[in-house]
Amino acid sequence: MTDATNTLHALLDAYLRCPVEAARTELEQALRGYQTDWIRARAGADAPPLPAAAPAPAPAPKPAVAKPRFPIASADIEVLKRLADGWPGTTAEVTRWAWFENRELVTLEPNPAGAGPEVLRLAPLGWAAIGRMPPD
Repeated sequence: MTDATNTLHALLDAYLRCPVEAARTELEQALRGYQTDWIRARAGADAPPLPAAAPAPAPAPKPAVAKPRFPIASADIEVLKRLADGWPGTTAEVTRWAWFENRELVTLEPNPAGAGPEVLRLAPLGWAAIGRMPPD
């Protein structure tokens, strides 16, 4: 890769603050496939035969979300664990909800009752902070 490509990849990684390698790999594979199909369509009768169909590759594992790069107090970790265990914490019950949301550890959803304080749900970074994976 050229220095410009490496610089662009580093900029994307820093700007998006998440691993983008899987998306880049998928995009490059799709581009190669499109180029191959385009060339074959225009090559005519002298085109080399298509390679034998290979078995479908196993789906790539989910990229791990990097742990947060800031300290999280043990009391805050306990709140995150309670949320992961299914506790429907609301902004009225979690005093530091704004801190959690600002650091992208949680997302806020409307109260299922239709009125009242918003409900906190763990974001991918919140799951990573407690060392767990979200249920599928």
